[in-house]
Amino acid sequence: MKRTKGALIAGTAVLAMAGVGGGIAFAADSTPTTTAPTTWAAPATSAPAGHQHRARGLAGRVEHGQFTVRTKTGDQVLGIQRGQVTSVGATSVTVRSADGFTATYGVSSTSKVRVQRQTSTIANVHTGDRVAVAALHSGSTDTVRSIADGGPAK
Repeated sequence: MKRTKGALIAGTAVLAMAGVGGGIAFAADSTPTTTAPTTWAAPATSAPAGHQHRARGLAGRVEHGQFTVRTKTGDQVLGIQRGQVTSVGATSVTVRSADGFTATYGVSSTSKVRVQRQTSTIANVHTGDRVAVAALHSGSTDTVRSIADGGPAK
């Protein structure tokens, strides 16, 4: 029972970080069709009744990680990270989490970018901004599926 409860809470946090509101539905198709995460907390519907406060608390503390999802075309490895932008260009963005973990992600024409909850472009993401990234991992490359920019770090 304890193991199941822990797995449920951890799974909820991972799903919340990968894409609030739309979940990770984009991974079920080979083309991106969902929007980027728009908030930093888990939606009320993502956790069983009475567990929303725990899911939000855990999701709010997630810094980075990877998980594998089964799709119509096979398994896909997705990476997630929250942190501060240390470098950004037209084709890549580098993010550092609070624990010091740093990763660079490729940005493609299919990457979904949201700045201050509005559809945008990578040109509007700046060094020092707080972001949440969901990326597709393939070989040694991580490509942004969605990035949500919350604005400058406070």
